[in-house]
Amino acid sequence: MRFFETSKKEKSILDLFTYDLTTFFYGEYEEVESHDTEAMFMIVYERNLPWEEMGFLDKVQFRVFFDKNNFTGSNPINVRLLCTKSEVTPDNIEKLFESIVELYGSDDTGMGLWTDEDNIAYDNKTLERRWSIQEGESFITVYFNENGFELNILFLNNIIKHTGKYLNIKS
Repeated sequence: MRFFETSKKEKSILDLFTYDLTTFFYGEYEEVESHDTEAMFMIVYERNLPWEEMGFLDKVQFRVFFDKNNFTGSNPINVRLLCTKSEVTPDNIEKLFESIVELYGSDDTGMGLWTDEDNIAYDNKTLERRWSIQEGESFITVYFNENGFELNILFLNNIIKHTGKYLNIKS
């Protein structure tokens, strides 16, 4: 018998936010877009966050994919966090990068913390970073371009699976 055995919870990108993304479908949200193809149906749901996350993210979108040929699997879910009201500054993004690098290490190109290259990309509005996480089961992407700033969490359902929580999807 082991004394002092603890089950240490692995931290994830979800721990960076005070808003619990698994509660997205509770409360007010709206359908803002949908696409229908021969094999897939995608719906984009959106809501304003009750407060700014990371000091500048104020809106969240869920992109829910329904595979028309596979009715038994879970629906892939991508999350997009946006900044629509505040100014995006290099300091905001640098702090976000610090948090992501602390969790997952350098991005897929080997870049870690904020660099001079990031400053140039920010000024040119061509900033882009990507982290493959959980052995490629999920991805985190960051974009700052002419359209604004977005943080994407691809395959959120795979991350949630590791937390022991679940996401209730209303269809």
